[in-house]
This record gives sequence, structure tokens and C-alpha cells, in this order.
Amino acid sequence: MSAGHKTIHPDEKVKAGNFGSQLAKIALPLGLAAIAAAFLLGPSHTGYRHFQLGYLTAWMFVWSIACGSLFFVMIHHLARARWSTVLRRVAENIALTFPLLGVVGFLGIVLPMLAGNHDLYYWDYAHTQSHEWQHVDHHLAGKLGWLSSGFFAGRFVLYMAIYSFLAYWFAKTSKAQDESGDPKLSEKMRIAAGPGILVFALTTVFVGFDLMMSLAPKWYSTIYSVNLFGGAMIATYAFLAIFTRAVQRTGRIVHSVTVEHYHDLGKLLFGFIFFWAYTAFSQFMLIWYADIPEEVVFYNYRMFGGGDGLSGWANWSIALLLCQWAIPYVLLLSRWTKRILPILMAISVWALVWHWVDLYWNIMPNAAWGVDLETGRNTGPLTGLLEANQPQYVWHSVLIWLGMVGVFLGFVGTRMKGNLLPVKDPMLGPSLAFENY
Repeated sequence: MSAGHKTIHPDEKVKAGNFGSQLAKIALPLGLAAIAAAFLLGPSHTGYRHFQLGYLTAWMFVWSIACGSLFFVMIHHLARARWSTVLRRVAENIALTFPLLGVVGFLGIVLPMLAGNHDLYYWDYAHTQSHEWQHVDHHLAGKLGWLSSGFFAGRFVLYMAIYSFLAYWFAKTSKAQDESGDPKLSEKMRIAAGPGILVFALTTVFVGFDLMMSLAPKWYSTIYSVNLFGGAMIATYAFLAIFTRAVQRTGRIVHSVTVEHYHDLGKLLFGFIFFWAYTAFSQFMLIWYADIPEEVVFYNYRMFGGGDGLSGWANWSIALLLCQWAIPYVLLLSRWTKRILPILMAISVWALVWHWVDLYWNIMPNAAWGVDLETGRNTGPLTGLLEANQPQYVWHSVLIWLGMVGVFLGFVGTRMKGNLLPVKDPMLGPSLAFENY
């Protein structure tokens, strides 16, 4: 056995055993109960919209972790990575939640729209108005062909089907290698990862456009989904570190995943924190520089809306800049904060919390719709008084988020069967021996 190659420790526990089923039995009921409580206890006088937007925020949070995990698997194969082999099976199991996430997303986001509720997306409400009014609102009229409830539902199903197929194919092929040990399967996955990532990228761009950016359909940005992807990768590496550590606390894969692998997860977390900040600044700088009214409205309500303290979006914007970027960026500069696991776990939890805040900051300002004083018609998000647009009922959205995380953990538990390592992958030996220099 060379210094660059190791075998699985003789005492290593590589089987998931009953860990997944126990996780599902605990997390799923608690998560569903929290979501139900949020639905029943939510602010009734604001209608169904606050619950829907909170639900969308929570769903996008768990979607981003599954999305990033799928990307992690495919980029691992495409780059012929060695170090991440011991982490790949955990990421595969997370990505396998897409079919269940698709059902949860369809039930909470798409089905109410198809059933006649028009509170979530303003463009859906626009379809209920007169034909003449749609043409007067020229910023929206040209988009209503794409933004229609039936077409939207079809695209949502297509997106989830693409993600689910990619996750299933790579996980199935990886597990088949556990049985056969055929090294050609590694090459097969590497070749498939190239077109897979292209399809993944296009799908993710349209998910960002459809589910989040279309909340304010008169506004647009060409880098929006790129920034969403950056945030998703922050959440993925943070969650992968925390969840893998939780699995190890049960006595499984304790010898296989070492501080060296956590160190690299920390480096990737550090890199995507900067990537997220770069894309966020790029979007802001270009919109601020051009100063086009149809574009700057996005930041007007987030920089000048509401009042003081937590009631003002401006303070949320400043906190997001400091806590999503500056503080974790500085903390992760050091080699040792990525190698001392309690510190890395704390930073990872911090990153997940502020990823949710980032999604909340993107979604919730669209809760307040303006009204045309002359006609009495709704004019949609980001059109009312700045002072009237402020964060409300944050506790309600937090409760939905915690519930959705519980549901997601339960879904991950249902997927954790068999080996937690790709035991016959040719790159497993180098991954077990991996060291940072």
C-alpha cells in the first residue's frame, strides 16, 4: 500500500443500516407538523400570499441543496476528482430527493395556481383581467404567453423530471459499480457528465427565472440565476459538511471522511461565498450604473423600503452583505478554521441561515402589491409606496422554513440505503489517502 493509496479501514461501517429510516420517521412528521402549524396560525388578514411566499422561500432553500448536490456529483465525474470520492455517495442520496421535492413543490406552488388561486404570481393574476388592460400594461403584456399557469406547470414538471433523471442515472450507475467493480462505469459517468452539466445549467437558469424572478415580472436581470446558483452551492457545501458529520456521529464512515476532506469542503464554501458576492455585485453595479427605472425598482424597495430596525429592508440588505459575505469570508481565510471541525460546523450553520435570509430578501418584498388609485387595479409587486413595503411576520416564514428542512431531511433519510461509500470505485483508494499540503 503506497502513501497515495489506502483501503477501507477494517472496522469501518459503510452501510447506512437503519439510520435513514430513523431519520425519516423523526424528521418527516415534525416537518409536516410545522408547515401545517404555519398554515393554520399564519396572518389571515393578508390572505394566502404570505404563506405561499414563505413556502416558496423554504422550498427554494431545500431545492438549492439538492441542486448543488447534483452538480457536485457531475462535476466530480467530469473533473475525474479523487478527493471527493468518499463524499460522493452522500451527495448522490441528497440529489435523489428531487422526485419528492418536485411533488412538494407542485402541491404548494403550482397546484393552488391551477385551482384558481392567483395570490402568488402577479402575472397569473394578470391573466384574470380584461384583454384591454393586458395591452395597456406593455411591460407585462409581451410576457404573458410564457407566463401562463398551464405552461408554467408543464415547465415545472419538466424541470423536476430532468433533475430526477440525472440524479437517478448517476446514482444507479454508481451503485451498480458497487456490485460489479467495473472501472468502465467511471468513464461512462465521466462522459455523461459533460452534456449532463449543460442540461443542468439550462434547467437551473429557467428555474430561477420562472419561480423567483417572475414574482416581479416587469423587472429583469440576465445574471439572476447565476447568483442563485452561487447561493445554492454555498448551501450545498455547508449542508454536506454538517450532514456528513452527523452521519459520522452515528459511527459510520468515521475512518473514511477525514479532516482533509472537510478542509476541501471549507475551501469550496469559501470560494462560492466570494462567487456569490461577485455575481450579486455585478448585478447591482450594472443596474445602478444604467439607472433605468424598470431595473432599479428591484433595489429601490430593498434599499429604501420600510422603516427602521427589522421593519426596514435597507437594514436587511446591509446585514446580508456583512453576514452572507464579509464575515464568513474573513473567517474562512484561515487554513485552521477549515480544519477545526467545530468551527467549520458553526460557519456552515451560519452560511445556511444566511442563505435562507438571501432567498427571503429576494422573494418577500414581492408580497405587497401596489394599487392604481384611478382604476383600483392591482399594479403588482414593487409598485406601491416604499414605506409600505417592509418585512412582516418573519416568524411565520421561519416556521415554514424549519418545517421544510424537516421534510427534506426525512426525504434524504428515505434515500439512504446500502453503502455510504462507492466501495469499488477506482478512485476510492486515493480519496481515502487524500491529504492537503
